[in-house]
Amino acid sequence: MKDLKETENLYRENPENHRTIIDVALDTYLEFFHEWDNAAFRKRDMHPELAEFLDICSQDIPMRKALEIQFFVNAGELDSKKEQLVTTSFKNYYLSLYRNEKRRVRRILKRSLALMCIALVLILFYAVLHAGIVRALWFSVLLEGLHIGGWVFMWESFHLAFFDSLEPMKRKQEMKRLYLANLRFRSN
Repeated sequence: MKDLKETENLYRENPENHRTIIDVALDTYLEFFHEWDNAAFRKRDMHPELAEFLDICSQDIPMRKALEIQFFVNAGELDSKKEQLVTTSFKNYYLSLYRNEKRRVRRILKRSLALMCIALVLILFYAVLHAGIVRALWFSVLLEGLHIGGWVFMWESFHLAFFDSLEPMKRKQEMKRLYLANLRFRSN
């Protein structure tokens, strides 16, 4: 409960839509973009320090809260064309990260399914061969190898599906929340 109170003290809430507000101060619209990116203005990447700041803020705020990001620009006059470029770049950046995390989760689950299939095949071979009559030492070693291998593959499958996929799933939700954040621009 203490963490929730600290979060409420750090971030304001918009009374109109009950979104948690993250304030970002920019001297110019160009500060939003990575300064070493030589691409055209409309195709530039988001500044990595700004992205890191937003990620840290997003982690502080409970996932059930929607976000609103307010950019305070010192440029004097607000420029709707530049605001649109910043908004488009912001949305593209977080949509790209969301898709990457979604692909990562999908790869983990596919690998888990493949390992599960291998485990079931090994256990099936063990069950079929266990009923065999041959009781030679080499045959017993082969059977035990199939049995142990099947369970090891089964455990690895469960580990991937239920443990390794948790962090990418959480990250995917954070990226989606940032993608869906409302962006507002204000001048100082």
